[in-house]
Amino acid sequence: MKTPAIKLALSRFPNEISEIVVQRDVSKCINCGTCAKVCPFGVHERKTGYNRVSKPLSYLCIGTSCEEKPFYCVNHCPRGALSLDISSEYRTIGDYRWTRDLIIGTWKQAETGIPQRGQRYEIGNSGGGFDRISFNFPEGEERGEMGDGNMGQNSFLLSPFSFLPSVDTDISTEIDLNKREGKKISIKVPFYGGGMSFGSISLSVMLARAKAARAWGTFTCTGEGGYPEALKEYDDNVITQVATGLFGVMEDTIQRVKIVEFKYAQG
Repeated sequence: MKTPAIKLALSRFPNEISEIVVQRDVSKCINCGTCAKVCPFGVHERKTGYNRVSKPLSYLCIGTSCEEKPFYCVNHCPRGALSLDISSEYRTIGDYRWTRDLIIGTWKQAETGIPQRGQRYEIGNSGGGFDRISFNFPEGEERGEMGDGNMGQNSFLLSPFSFLPSVDTDISTEIDLNKREGKKISIKVPFYGGGMSFGSISLSVMLARAKAARAWGTFTCTGEGGYPEALKEYDDNVITQVATGLFGVMEDTIQRVKIVEFKYAQG
């Protein structure tokens, strides 16, 4: 797999919000620089010409998932001056639809181009809809190497794509729509297009949606404005809607499609 070039885009915030805050007890710290030597993520730094280690950049920390790593700074500190805690700012953001991890994960991917490790950034926590979709991928080998750290010592350098599986793995997203007895109708992806009528979007858009539905192996819906003849080619991927107004509803179009959608509300 060819690794794409990544250009870091700095955050627009002067102080980035992160789940973890790295705390340094200045009464214990002797500014030996060990933390800067071992951390491969740049959380700790002692700038050239300075005797003191800079304030930790907590937003670069991978959090508790680092505890089992050989470079965990808390374990390496000779004075026990370092600790991790949950950020108070982190506790204040998000809701069930847009969770903390989803918000921060989106920010991080926009800045780095890299999906975040250790965060559940893929879905929300509303308990329904797309938030119930989750895929489990096999963990890839942690592809890193030993090299010179930022202070000339050995440190463990992680590849930004070390979270990827070593071998591409095919997964199926196909689901059955009919859970009852009888004929099963399956779609290749766990979504289909909602009803949008001829009067609201035009024939060109309806055809584009039908072509997309065919390509994805799913369905599009006519909405309540009838079933234009141009859609006949895509019958296998079209849901025809029957609404209370019965606009454009014909027996022929009902019989030739796989799914009929009844809409009980109007206006």
